[in-house]
Amino acid sequence: MLVLAGAAAPAAAVPAGENAKPRFVSSEAMVEAERSVRVVVVGRDRDDVVRGVDVAWGEAEPGQGLSACEQSSSTRAADRRRRGKKERFVLTHTYAAPGDYAITVTLLSGGCAKRPQQRSAPRTLSVHVEQAATAPPS
Repeated sequence: MLVLAGAAAPAAAVPAGENAKPRFVSSEAMVEAERSVRVVVVGRDRDDVVRGVDVAWGEAEPGQGLSACEQSSSTRAADRRRRGKKERFVLTHTYAAPGDYAITVTLLSGGCAKRPQQRSAPRTLSVHVEQAATAPPS
């Protein structure tokens, strides 16, 4: 099993009045059985809620996204409590062929109601996927 992980860099100062972008707290890509890869990402935005993640798996197929936005008065209050908190995302993908792949991950925050959507700087994780095991001849 190959596990690659990244740690967050120190937060840079954001000028007063400017909306901060989401930042990675941690990220890892784990190769599992049958050319399957699991990516686990944890992110935080100091002044908003991290709501989603975009993943480009490093092959010709389209990427994958995961996000959620709810609109109600009770959600707005819950969002105020969740601002600055860590959010965790787990995504999986199965590669068609063995090889080396560069997975690019971007966090998304805001984007609901009147909050502008912010995107993190992309993070790249590298994985090596082995040929799937074959059954022995009978």
